[in-house]
Amino acid sequence: MRIGFDMGPITKCRTGVGNYCLSLLRHMLLRVTSDVSVCGLSASLRPPALDEFPPGLCCRWLPLPTRLMYLIWNGLHTPAADTLLGGVDVYHATNYFLPPVKRAKTVLTIYDLAFVKAPELCSPKVVGPFSRGVARFVRKADLVIAASESTKRDLVNLLGAPEDKVRVVYGAAGEGVRAVPRDEAVSVLARRYGVEGPFFLFVGTLEPRKNVAGAIRAFRRVARDLPHRLVLLGGLGWNTGEIERELANPATEGRILRPGMVPDEDLGLFYSAAEALVFPSFHEGFGLPALEAMACGCPVITSNTSSLPEVCGGAALYCPPADEEGLANAMRRVASDRALRLRMIGDGHVQAGRFSWSGCAQQTLDIYREVTLS
Repeated sequence: MRIGFDMGPITKCRTGVGNYCLSLLRHMLLRVTSDVSVCGLSASLRPPALDEFPPGLCCRWLPLPTRLMYLIWNGLHTPAADTLLGGVDVYHATNYFLPPVKRAKTVLTIYDLAFVKAPELCSPKVVGPFSRGVARFVRKADLVIAASESTKRDLVNLLGAPEDKVRVVYGAAGEGVRAVPRDEAVSVLARRYGVEGPFFLFVGTLEPRKNVAGAIRAFRRVARDLPHRLVLLGGLGWNTGEIERELANPATEGRILRPGMVPDEDLGLFYSAAEALVFPSFHEGFGLPALEAMACGCPVITSNTSSLPEVCGGAALYCPPADEEGLANAMRRVASDRALRLRMIGDGHVQAGRFSWSGCAQQTLDIYREVTLS
């Protein structure tokens, strides 16, 4: 079996999709047998990060802007992705877009459908191109991988995908994100980032879908009673006006820290030292920060919507994302009830252990075999 794999998201400056693809492909390469080969295809101005893999990984790089390549494929329906790779049995489209193929079977991964379900929460740069094509690509693909049962339900209910065409394959925590003894994490963060004292943590892009403004308002309610700070990790997204206004509120001056984006090894330090992850997102296809937090022994306070209850199970405290008083009460509970916090840490370790990249890779390889035999 020859596998074609979209490596476009796997660059040095990758986002969540790129990290997912990197970990999946690494673990697949560990499991392939002599009768299976993998060849990557990357259409991107940034070269694929081949140094992240064992030497000799086959890859075809088209040094064009990704969106331009999508326009070419959409308009001309050529060149076929499998032809560019010298012929493959199955081609895995990993970033929502399904390119034309000549003979290969196709697998398409869909992480979430927030841009269809709640377009007002998503950047127009995403809503426009993705919402126009995703239904067609889901129809054309031979099989679709959904990042969660929640995403599968959206595929069926919003796009009319047949249930028997969609397979749920869970990812896992980032491989570079590791737990650190709490005292050590506290010491290193104070020295490296100036983060001192107890703090609540948010991880994710600062944008409307993540409900960052709601997290800040909930924190303002508890800041009168608790000595904690709020640490926001992540880069600026689109439409940040409401977030910026909340950050400028003098009631929490000096109590909210923004280190920006940090490397994975430092992300583990923040999770390990935090009182809790506060993650009241309106919509998640999977909810990786919640899983990473649990793996690092950090209690999770999150939304009772989309995939988050599915990923966190009984280990988290939940409330509706718009319920800022409920969110504040959950923060107070974790900060004041040591027994609750310890129980959440233990339950979180167990829950996080249910997700693994080796399992994700094996399930994905099984899907390739299934689709080539159909």
